[in-house]
Amino acid sequence: MSPRSAADTHPDSDPLKPFRSRLKQALAASPLADGQLLTITLAAPQTHFSYFPRLEGNWFFWGRPSQDCCLLGSGEALRLTAAAGDGRLEWLARRLRQIRQQWLHLDPDQTGHPATAFTGFAFSGDDPMTGAWQAFPNAALILPELLLRQENGKCTLSFTARVQVAQAQEITVARWMARLQRLQKSLSAIAPSRKARGKVQRTSAVPSEAGWLQLVDQAVYQIRQGSLDKVVPARCIQVRAPRPVDPGRLMTRLAQLHPDSTLVSARIDDNHFVAATPERLAAVSDHRITCDAIGGTGQRLADAQQDRQLAEALRSAPKTRLEHALVVDGIREGLSVICSRLEPAIEPGLMRLRNLQHLWTPVRGTLNSETGLLDAAARLHPTAAVNGHPAAAASAWLSRHEATARGWYSGAAGWVAAGGDGELAVLLRCALVHGRDALLYAGAGVTGDSSPAAELAETELKLQTMLEALESA
Repeated sequence: MSPRSAADTHPDSDPLKPFRSRLKQALAASPLADGQLLTITLAAPQTHFSYFPRLEGNWFFWGRPSQDCCLLGSGEALRLTAAAGDGRLEWLARRLRQIRQQWLHLDPDQTGHPATAFTGFAFSGDDPMTGAWQAFPNAALILPELLLRQENGKCTLSFTARVQVAQAQEITVARWMARLQRLQKSLSAIAPSRKARGKVQRTSAVPSEAGWLQLVDQAVYQIRQGSLDKVVPARCIQVRAPRPVDPGRLMTRLAQLHPDSTLVSARIDDNHFVAATPERLAAVSDHRITCDAIGGTGQRLADAQQDRQLAEALRSAPKTRLEHALVVDGIREGLSVICSRLEPAIEPGLMRLRNLQHLWTPVRGTLNSETGLLDAAARLHPTAAVNGHPAAAASAWLSRHEATARGWYSGAAGWVAAGGDGELAVLLRCALVHGRDALLYAGAGVTGDSSPAAELAETELKLQTMLEALESA
């Protein structure tokens, strides 16, 4: 459904004309310096996606369907890319503080929605992002040219540009309006009729099933030797669909199947990344931080009694309790330096998903002054849920033994406001899609009590999230 305004009541009127007029008024009323980074946020009628829009060019999406919350960015007014290395997230945090000094945000409708950028980064700072991942940066901040934001029953449009004083204001407004018109057209489009897709075919796996069993055996041996407590190896499978995957339909299907998950999607140079992840790395609001500690995975069953039995087995199993405790400890260790107060829940609860359930402990705290989301991410990532414990030893083990780079899988992505607030999701249950082909990823936490066959079965359960969506989209 497309945004509607009062102007829609007149058949011959331009529904976007009010936005054009208000943008011109805001520009005319504000003295701007050459090179000024400018965002203008305007109130807009609420928009609900019955079908995820098919947009041109690069775009970024973050949303939680069950809460009717989404941010959809189109185009790039500015992209800041960090060089690979251990300090990449600290660099992004510094650059955000620097551009804040020259980032003018006009909010004439007093919406309260902040000037916002998207951010995303790979699992490893050393990943060169080659091969299938070559279009994606290792870590970046992206300021969208047009941002549609819907949250708490309020919808806004934010327009961002690097102002050139010598350039007529009409040119800037015309560029913004052209992008808004394309967005409106996409939102107004009727979802194409669904054709039977058929099964997607697995074409390769790294490692193979036999290789995975051997890899877990090696990890268990290393843990029992005492140099590791936990490590989280990953598998990558390549699948091929009978015809090119429609990114819009895939996102729409994921929203239907997993409304309580966080959906993250980015399109860069005709490569489409999508995730339906249950795990929040961190959310920051007014120096208060909340993190999800997730570790320990079990299956869901349709029979309610059997499902409860599986949940109790998950809660009581020594292997999953240890695996989960290490994740909580890792978050506590990471945040202790930058938080004045930390409050993990006393006992883990259950996060129940469509076909999986996880042990889950929310960890809350208060960040020190001048510390924002990206500073916290630098301390937290990678967590023991996707890397292992101790962090340095687990990272070193994965560097030696994993046969393929993860790219953004088990990295994180989300949004960050100019003032440092925002939210990041760990990129799990994800796929990198190009045409008919897709790369799907899943990992499993290995401890000294792990069974290689059981860890293989866990990765298969996790892969089903994306396989089901691909086959039913």
